[in-house]
Order: sequence, then structure tokens, then C-alpha cells
Amino acid sequence: MPEFITLDATKRTVIGKQVKQLRRQGLIPAVVYGRDTEPIHLTIDARELRQVLLEAGGTQIIEIHVDGKKIPTLAREVQRNPLGGDILHVDFYQVSMNRPIRAEVPVLIVGENELVDSGAAMVLHVLNALTVEALPADLPASIDVDISELKEIGDQITIGDLTLPAGCTVINDPDELLVKLEYARIEEEEEVAEELLVEESPEVEVIREAREDEEVEE
Repeated sequence: MPEFITLDATKRTVIGKQVKQLRRQGLIPAVVYGRDTEPIHLTIDARELRQVLLEAGGTQIIEIHVDGKKIPTLAREVQRNPLGGDILHVDFYQVSMNRPIRAEVPVLIVGENELVDSGAAMVLHVLNALTVEALPADLPASIDVDISELKEIGDQITIGDLTLPAGCTVINDPDELLVKLEYARIEEEEEVAEELLVEESPEVEVIREAREDEEVEE
């Protein structure tokens, strides 16, 4: 069995507005739900939770330990305070290790490119994530796109050009563009155009609708 990121949790009975009291104690409310399971309401130490979420992202298995059980999960939704960014609540999805799942996996640009390093070219990064299907243990943390293979302006890499980890299938169209080399001056021209637009635009009044703060629902 592969080694997973682990997270200790405690079952909770406090729900609704009363969870504010838990947060003051350094505990974050969470829930584990799944396809064939009843939801499990939990509390988790805030510091430990922040570290685990940072390490796992949305694609790495988090094994939650509660009441002697080990539950393999993925972090599906993290609710945060819009002002300070503090975690308010987390939804974990319980996975079956022998059943394929789909997840959004980030696309990372790797490698060095002579044209980019010299300032002659810029990298047009089209897609920031791909939809990948795999067994939970086979989900990659990211998909790397090596730009060192691009030698001339106009060279590009599509999804179909990727070499994926074993057991992974990308759901996106293989003809979709991932990255492309463009002339660096395009970026410069856009910056100049934006500056001119700002200078020539008349002042306008911007009206925004005010919204009342909503209570996080557990």
C-alpha cells in the first residue's frame, strides 16, 4: 500500500452556528462524505489541517484517522474567511481505492528555454489544469510540461504530446493547446496599449452591490 498523508480528527456533534465556538478553540469543523457512506462530522486541529492541505492540494490522498478507523479522502472544498483567508470548513470526499475517480490536476511549466531566457520569446500558458481520471493512489500531484523542447517561435505542446504517469488518462481533448512560444514584443505592445487606454479613459463611477455576510452552513 502507498504511504498517504495522515490527518487526525475527532467526531463532533456541534453543528450550525455553534461551530464558531470550536474555531475560537483552534478547531476547524469538517465533514467526510462519500458515494456509499453516511456523512461524518469532524473537528480537526487548525494548524495540522493547514499544513496537510498545503501538502496534499486537491489530488493527494489524505488518510483521516478517527475512532480507530482510517478513511482515505480527497479535500474537495475548502471554505475560507473572505477577509483574512482563515479556514472555516472543509469537505472531504471518501474514495474507494479500487475505483477510478476524476480530479483537476494543475499543469506546471518546467525546464529552461533559450529563447525565453534571452528575452526573445515568451511562453503562452493556455491551460492551468487538466481533468485526469485514475485510481486515487495514481493521481499525480501535477502534470509537468517541459518547455525546453520548444526551439522556435510558434512551437507548441498540446495535450496529446504529453507523456502521462502510468494509470492516468486525461479527459480533455488531445488537440487542446497547453503552451506555445510567442514573440516577446507581443507582451510589450499589450502593456503599451493598456497604458494608453488608462490615460485616455474618462473617470467613471463604479457602483458595486453590497452583500450581507453569509453564515457558513455545515
